[in-house]
Amino acid sequence: MIRELPLEVRSKIAAGEVIERPVSVVKELVENALDAGATDIKVSVINGGLDEIMVSDNGCGMPFEELPLAVKRFTTSKIGSVEDLDSIATLGFRGEALASIADVADLTIFSCDGETSGQLRIRGGELLLCKPVASPKGTRVIVRDLFFNLPARKKFLRSASTEFSHIQKFLQSMVLIYPNVQWTFTSEKGVIWHVPPQLSAEERFYSLFGQKAQFRAFTASQGELDIYLNPNIVGELILSVNGRLIKGSAYFQVLRILKDMWGGANLPVMVLRLNVEPDQVDVNVHPQKLDIRFKSQVWLRQALQELITQVRGEAGGLGIDFKTNGEMPHYQSEAWTTTPNDAPTVVSETMRENYMLFQKEALQNQKDVGSVVSKGFEIKDYLYDTYILIKRDGVYELWDQHAVNEKINYWRLSSLYGVQFLLEPLFCSVDEETAQALTEMGFELQQVRGGYLIKAVPSLLLLSRSLDVIIDDLESIKGNIEKTRADLACKSAVKAGQKLSPMEIEALVVEGLKVLDVSYDPHGRPAVVKLDEALIERLFNR
Repeated sequence: MIRELPLEVRSKIAAGEVIERPVSVVKELVENALDAGATDIKVSVINGGLDEIMVSDNGCGMPFEELPLAVKRFTTSKIGSVEDLDSIATLGFRGEALASIADVADLTIFSCDGETSGQLRIRGGELLLCKPVASPKGTRVIVRDLFFNLPARKKFLRSASTEFSHIQKFLQSMVLIYPNVQWTFTSEKGVIWHVPPQLSAEERFYSLFGQKAQFRAFTASQGELDIYLNPNIVGELILSVNGRLIKGSAYFQVLRILKDMWGGANLPVMVLRLNVEPDQVDVNVHPQKLDIRFKSQVWLRQALQELITQVRGEAGGLGIDFKTNGEMPHYQSEAWTTTPNDAPTVVSETMRENYMLFQKEALQNQKDVGSVVSKGFEIKDYLYDTYILIKRDGVYELWDQHAVNEKINYWRLSSLYGVQFLLEPLFCSVDEETAQALTEMGFELQQVRGGYLIKAVPSLLLLSRSLDVIIDDLESIKGNIEKTRADLACKSAVKAGQKLSPMEIEALVVEGLKVLDVSYDPHGRPAVVKLDEALIERLFNR
């Protein structure tokens, strides 16, 4: 039987689409502050935002009489008609944020527009308080007990350190997108960072990430590109369109074009601010406003090409090794044609032919496993997508790809074989003994008030499982480093039944031969079995 859902249920469903986790609250409140013209934004969280989030600003504020209206759904000062949806110049526009937060948390607002000021408190959609109180100009929003009335959603939240890292990541991006705003980020541990607009770009980057970087800024008619160069930091694109942080399909569309224009060189940390007429983008395509749809690709390609051409002009001084000798790739217009809704993008015939050729070559390589020969051994066959049959020193050997890869990983972890610097250090609250154990495993830590910042991790860690899970389990490694190494080595190894290409098979064997003893994995199970004459005779009861 079809029935109309009660208002309470509808409100919770709508709120769940907008507010997914603590960082969603921070995002909505920070965007409101920027829309209010704030030049000083302070964000404070307790227990990773699970217990409390506070965002205060020095923006225009709200008059006292409008506070009850501000927490109702679909009330906003930013648009007023259907036509306004085609020319949205603000970050918010739906009038859902405060109402959604109020439905799933305890929300308190202090606001002053310079003439009147007041306080409002609403919990789970129920108005508890609304009265005039003195308050400085601007707005201060306090959110407590997030998802207290949605236990199903709350149980899917991660640990406090994980939620904190999501908030930290978002704010780092906003600081780089809005360098003219003063940002302060604090937690129960103290001040995480304070970034005034007077800081240079290099100082701002160091304040956020604890790493020095060479900075260059490039400006085009429709955008700005900031580049931060540090070979120890993995490259990343931070993209904004008309000040809006983008993370959806439009982000990957821009990233794909940038990588093609970059010509094979490693991407540095890039902050790309694109500016386009509001009617040339559709911002009403994502519940959390994380994605947009471009109405035309022409201006996008022109803006990116203009910026990258400038970067290529300074490539030598920046130490960037472009692989295409300065030639910019030519794009077939049909390959980038915009399509309505979610229709498939048209792909040029040249691109399609290249893809088919790649497929044929890959299939041919899979058939030629037996022909892969390397110095000192010969790969004879690949069985059941798990076992590699090789001939070495006149003896046949059967290699278990998972066990061998596990032993290689364990050896690398034990030898501190390479670390990966994190773009944003992660805070963890562990004791001194655990911190020492982490250091012995290859983590690079910096002691701060209340805990440690993880600045680099063993490279294999990023392949084994998410850092979120690792941070959750840090305490478990105390006094048992070898077991932890073996566990991480296992989780980052290829699995039995995971089909490898001929190149991957050969690389695995080559790396395995570098290990002192690859015969057994870290748990003592066989990794390599020699099919010598004695073993074969035993199999046939000779």
